Amino acid sequence: MPTARLNAKIGSSALAGILFLGAGFYTMTARSADAATPAPIASTSEPLPADTSVAAVPMPSATPSSPHRPRSASRTKKAKWIPTYPNDLLHAGTKRVVYDKALMTVWLIKADNTVVGRFPVVGRWDRPSAGTYRVFSKSTKANNPNSGVTFNHMVRFTYGPDTKSPIGLHSIPRYYNGKLMHSVNQLGLAIARGGCVRLSEEGAAQVYKFTRVGTLIVVLPSP
Repeated sequence: MPTARLNAKIGSSALAGILFLGAGFYTMTARSADAATPAPIASTSEPLPADTSVAAVPMPSATPSSPHRPRSASRTKKAKWIPTYPNDLLHAGTKRVVYDKALMTVWLIKADNTVVGRFPVVGRWDRPSAGTYRVFSKSTKANNPNSGVTFNHMVRFTYGPDTKSPIGLHSIPRYYNGKLMHSVNQLGLAIARGGCVRLSEEGAAQVYKFTRVGTLIVVLPSP
């Protein structure tokens, strides 16, 4: 074979080899780049799983149990259209006792905002003042020698503005002769002369069991 033709053949083969190797290197580089690039995350409409380490606190509904607007209690008439849940969203998520002086009603509410008790009470509009308090002492039995009465399940959370005597939630007082200060049927009326909040024996016992020293007491405003 002539030398010129041989050299041309060798040059063509070398060029083809170089092109083949170059194509292979490009292919490997492209594949390596693809492997290093993370695949896009597919979008999904499913919500992320909840964090089970933190308990979600359901928010209570502010909608009353009746379509009517609640009507305040007085000395002669009981409140009407009392809601199943008090107007107390500010303290949602905290175990508490809520006392609505306008409706003469007390609610017991757990930390998950479940109402576990609702009771009519006897109290007065001007005391204790609206605000938040904490239970500071409890007694299964107590008395007031000035009035000559005894009462059960006293849960103290503040003091009177003039006498400085403890104010709390307790059962209807009984005189020393055993007679009730007022009837159970009068619970729900604003007829109290002192500052305490009076409940039935059963209601007072439940409040006593529900609370501890330090439990939050919320007093809502008067009408």
